[in-house]
Amino acid sequence: MSRKDARNAKDAKGGLAGLEAMISYILITGVVASLVLEAVGLFLFHREYGTLAISYDRRLVLYAHDFFNFLGRFFSAHAPGGDSAARLMALGMAILILTPYARTVLSVVYFASRKDFTYLAVTLFVLIVLTASMLR
Repeated sequence: MSRKDARNAKDAKGGLAGLEAMISYILITGVVASLVLEAVGLFLFHREYGTLAISYDRRLVLYAHDFFNFLGRFFSAHAPGGDSAARLMALGMAILILTPYARTVLSVVYFASRKDFTYLAVTLFVLIVLTASMLR
């Protein structure tokens, strides 16, 4: 193996380790943020209603055709579901759902920058499947 090949192999290994570190940070941050939002939302819900029994109450429900529509309605100024506890719990769930999506987007960017077309194709396929599942 020439010096140039050895250097390229070392760079690829270092880049992969960096990708793995970024992915782990995304996953940990997403799960912890979701957990905190869920815990705070449950605490506020219990403080306001005196129970943890969540019922089907129109004030607590956000409707949307698909996940991306849900996010748009959630962040709009006129979104239904004015209860802050329920909105915090919904935001926690949205972050938890978006965490693997963000991981996949990061992987696509990484493999495209490395010009690794095999992994780019596989990761793009996964991203398309994830996006399609959120649009149904």
